[in-house]
Amino acid sequence: MNRQIDFVTLLSMVQEHISSKYAATLTDTTKLSQLKSYIEKYLRDTAYSVEGMTDEKLCDKIYSEMAEYSILTPFLGRDNVEEININAWNDVAITYTNGKIEKVKEHFYSPTHATDIVKRLLHHSGMIIDNASPMSQGHLPNNTRITALKAPVVDDEIGVSVSIRLLHPSRVNRTQIIKSGNATEKMIDFLCTCMRYGVSVVVAGATSSGKTTLLNALLTTIPDGKRVFTIESGSRELALVRKDKKGKVVNNVVHTLSRPSDNESYDITQEDLVVASLRFNPDIVCVGEMRDVECYSAVEASLTGHTVVSTVHASAADAAHMRIALLCQKRFPIDFKTSLMQAGQAFPIVVYTHKLENNERKIMDITECEILPNGERAYHTLFRFNITKNVIEKGKNITEGHFEQPEIMSDSLKKKLMQFGVPQDVLSKFLEKGADYS
Repeated sequence: MNRQIDFVTLLSMVQEHISSKYAATLTDTTKLSQLKSYIEKYLRDTAYSVEGMTDEKLCDKIYSEMAEYSILTPFLGRDNVEEININAWNDVAITYTNGKIEKVKEHFYSPTHATDIVKRLLHHSGMIIDNASPMSQGHLPNNTRITALKAPVVDDEIGVSVSIRLLHPSRVNRTQIIKSGNATEKMIDFLCTCMRYGVSVVVAGATSSGKTTLLNALLTTIPDGKRVFTIESGSRELALVRKDKKGKVVNNVVHTLSRPSDNESYDITQEDLVVASLRFNPDIVCVGEMRDVECYSAVEASLTGHTVVSTVHASAADAAHMRIALLCQKRFPIDFKTSLMQAGQAFPIVVYTHKLENNERKIMDITECEILPNGERAYHTLFRFNITKNVIEKGKNITEGHFEQPEIMSDSLKKKLMQFGVPQDVLSKFLEKGADYS
């Protein structure tokens, strides 16, 4: 006869039993398959049950608590999930790729339980979180980035606050970017031309504004004979390797990831990889995101003649260059005006992406930064999305607008593109104002 018991008490009893009898199954990943059979045997032998749960479901739930990630398990690795936010042990929210946010009905059993599960998540990348190190960053093998905070950074009753971002390697191409209304064909062709012919580009915007998706789509247009070297932090979002029908790689791509570690001697930073990339004779160096001292190396690489493309958390062009200059100051604090000039020289094209209130992603503007003879920066808005209507109808945000081309590129940019071999007929298309080709 079954003996009913509450789940938390039963879980504790099973954990104690397994730890005392079969401890190896908890530490040796090759023996995880045995763990479930031991749980099943314990439930049979003790005849314990939990109201509303079948024996099979109960066994699976206990296994998830002991070997997986509790209530997070069903959401990890899902293609339609963008982010999991643990605001507190009893408050978990899921952000889907379509922008929808839902609170999870279940929650952890206590602040300690939530912290234990997060420690298990961080263990994959060799990172820890405890009272001595209450803030930690790590990742899972399936391109999942984790940022965690615990007491005393957050209140004791909260337990732990975590952002788990699922990074899906992008398969979006230029055609899909145009079809979705993110930009016009002329805008995308202009950016592709800049990258292809030696003009460094930075994509600016907030989190989830589509920066990396756009960058990935642009880089897929690079000819197969050009070598692209990508550098990302901990997890990979870019997916540029192309294969033919026989499975043979047809393009020339090197994908790399930084490797953070608590031990500095084992730490491989994005800055290390930027320096290493230059020894691979790359045609394009792609730094997935500039957010620390690697920015200085990226700027130096561009100023010494390499084509560098990257993203940065900033708004429009002048703010993007300000952010880049500030990051460079962390490595080499020179006169700030000089840093700003170098930022403009290194990244003469700035693309500003934005997620509108209706969850549509748009390229809000593409701006050229021209460095004048006196060292001052002059900005030219080459393309922009002009919003003409913002209303709320029946509870839905409606945004309307159109793309336009207020200015054309400077003579200096035109000269550089010609020097690097842009065909005359291709270049001429961008020297006539208009939202798209006639």
